[in-house]
Amino acid sequence: METQQDAVTLEAELLLPDLPAVEWTYPATLPTPKLHARWIIDEELTLTFIEIGDIAMHVETTDEDTAWHLHVGGHDGPPLEGTPWDEATTEALLQWMAEFVGKVHACIEMVDDDIYDAVDLFEAGATAAQPSAASFEPEDWKRFRPSDFKVFRVRIPGHAEPQVWTGAGDAWHMHDEERNGDAELLWTPAEGDEPTHLGAVILSPETGLPATFANPGINWDDVGMAEDDAMDWLLREHRNCVWASTVHDALTEEVLQVLAGFTTAVPSPHR
Repeated sequence: METQQDAVTLEAELLLPDLPAVEWTYPATLPTPKLHARWIIDEELTLTFIEIGDIAMHVETTDEDTAWHLHVGGHDGPPLEGTPWDEATTEALLQWMAEFVGKVHACIEMVDDDIYDAVDLFEAGATAAQPSAASFEPEDWKRFRPSDFKVFRVRIPGHAEPQVWTGAGDAWHMHDEERNGDAELLWTPAEGDEPTHLGAVILSPETGLPATFANPGINWDDVGMAEDDAMDWLLREHRNCVWASTVHDALTEEVLQVLAGFTTAVPSPHR
């Protein structure tokens, strides 16, 4: 059972300027959807995921176009030709979807940046975060009105563990894009350029729990930290990253609930 010690309420003030009113409503005959979205900065593309029962809708939105398709049995299930709903329900869903993903695409880049900034503060121990004028051009900041600032609160289990690398040189972790959840520990000496792969944290496919493995042949005296201490540091970094990702996703989903017309945005009391 969740206790006060293992969960924290985090408050993020986010900018949602020019938030349009909802014109199309989600069909009441369908299950309440689960919503998520990702901003692909290199492609200037928004990926929106709408999970309706066991049907997953994937939507890709750019400035010029919107494309969608369905999967059955979840997001990783096989593609579905056509839709499983009657014509009237499908038409109503697509009208709502088009409005929803258009609003998501219009604001996700700025919202995503604000959420990442908030998560950085939360990782440092803060429980509330507000956008900074320093993150914007002065003329852009001046155009925002107090009503553009909204407050979102999420309750998240666990907490971040702020830490500092105490060995020599610099160290960081890098995720393996092909193995979700796994990460490598990279290190460079104070005057070096090429990183050395010190080890990795890997999620067990059976238990889902992380385990660390140090690479052989490492001179830990050069690293300036014992092998066990370096692996403990990597494990804490991994936990921090998982926690930060949980916070980011939770805040994103709260924003999506507002854009979808399911909840009402809360004006910020700080402006």
